[in-house]
Amino acid sequence: MRSERCCSLSRCIMSLPPSAANTHANQWFERTLDDSAIRRIILPEGFLAVDVVLNLLMNIADGMVVWPNVVHKHVMEELPFMATEVILMECVKAGGDRQELHEAIRVHSMDAGKVVKGEGKNPMIFLSVLPKT
Repeated sequence: MRSERCCSLSRCIMSLPPSAANTHANQWFERTLDDSAIRRIILPEGFLAVDVVLNLLMNIADGMVVWPNVVHKHVMEELPFMATEVILMECVKAGGDRQELHEAIRVHSMDAGKVVKGEGKNPMIFLSVLPKT
């Protein structure tokens, strides 16, 4: 719930600069009343909202524990699948058709994912059995 609040407030904060830009586009910041009115609204609103978001993020992250070995395990499980973009680009550089290669890698990745996730096999099997086409 707190993360959702951060997201919502962040969207609100991101919507503030266009108000100043719209005023600038019309008035060129000639210190008219509409310029000062919008600044009196968006500047405090922005700072207060950012303060709330930062406090919420500190609250969310407080006490967070990161287990490096668990992170490493998850990264290693997904690494072969994350490498597909690099593999695709290298194959295209070597003269392959991008669409055909993309489809072949996608199909192979899905099949390998089923084996890795369903049978618990080593994810590096994905790279070791890539088709040579």
